[in-house]
Amino acid sequence: MPDRPSPREWVLLNPGPANTSRAVREALVTPDLCHREPEFFEVMRECRARLVRAAGADGFAAVLFAGSGTAAVEATVCSAVPRDRSLLVVVSGVYGDRLMKIARVHGIPAEALPYDLTSPAAPADVEGVLRTHPAISHVALVHHETTTGLLNPVAEVARVVARAGRRLIVDAMSSLFGEPLDVAAEGIDFVASSANKCLQGVPGVSFVLGRRTALDALRDQPPRSVYLDLYNHYATQEADNTPFTPAVQVLHAMRAALQELEREGVTARILRYAENARVLRAGMEALGFEILVPAGARSNILTTFRLLPGVGYDPLHDAMKRRGYIIYAGQGDIRTYAFRVSNMGTLTPTDMEGVVAAFAEALQELGIATGVGR
Repeated sequence: MPDRPSPREWVLLNPGPANTSRAVREALVTPDLCHREPEFFEVMRECRARLVRAAGADGFAAVLFAGSGTAAVEATVCSAVPRDRSLLVVVSGVYGDRLMKIARVHGIPAEALPYDLTSPAAPADVEGVLRTHPAISHVALVHHETTTGLLNPVAEVARVVARAGRRLIVDAMSSLFGEPLDVAAEGIDFVASSANKCLQGVPGVSFVLGRRTALDALRDQPPRSVYLDLYNHYATQEADNTPFTPAVQVLHAMRAALQELEREGVTARILRYAENARVLRAGMEALGFEILVPAGARSNILTTFRLLPGVGYDPLHDAMKRRGYIIYAGQGDIRTYAFRVSNMGTLTPTDMEGVVAAFAEALQELGIATGVGR
């Protein structure tokens, strides 16, 4: 048999899974362990406590799921909304659309508040919908819409929701620990995220940070799902148990990632990501690329760039991959005119300088004149 090519290290510029440290990856190689033994529950308990502490979310509990981020989001939506109430979903991209799809699948009446792909939600619009729809109990909002790199104003929306006597569900999948977010702000009951984004862990575990009063209130609510019953996972994990088989090895890696986050500090990580984005954007604009989202609405985690005239995404992707970098296509129609570059994970500003240099080389290979020196 021919020898297989040796695996190589890729610089991942997709919005998760992100580049991780060697220590996080090595934590996966742990002795086989039964998931109902005290040694495992110690790991689970530590991960849950560290998540709450890192988020600064006093009065909250972390609920873990073996699954991608959508598992945590779906568990929250299908568990939180009472059967006699409805949901308001702010839709500003693919992940807002996914929230609507989740509501429809579970038979939850839902109103959509749509925006174009580059416009953040307006709190006054949310307030207006809540005023005219008294049946709405919860609002669902994507903090960082990775369709484009748009950042929605969670704090302002939470204040409006709280004043209206409703509660907010935040999809912070690709923003928690990478953008400022007051998880415990009044109005917010649930925040969903994942291990393999700004936490810099590996895929396989998602989680919900839930206000304990809101989680406890789910006790007598009939579940819409067997596996995605948020209260069942919460109550069982609180008792140092698990309703189903968890991702044992992935939780060991998650613990290592949480330890790294504590050493770096959440604020320092947010600042590193912001500097990564600054270096990337300045370099790419010098090459002639335009940024899709207006400056005031951009995250510091992902940037969507318009393709240069004469450059298709696939040739650009392949030229970058030959240099060790993995860029990310746009979603839907965006793919035809733009692409995405994320700067989450263990990347540094120096790494982002290397990204820009690789783009310059890739464009030269493709015969495209750049903005440099024009």
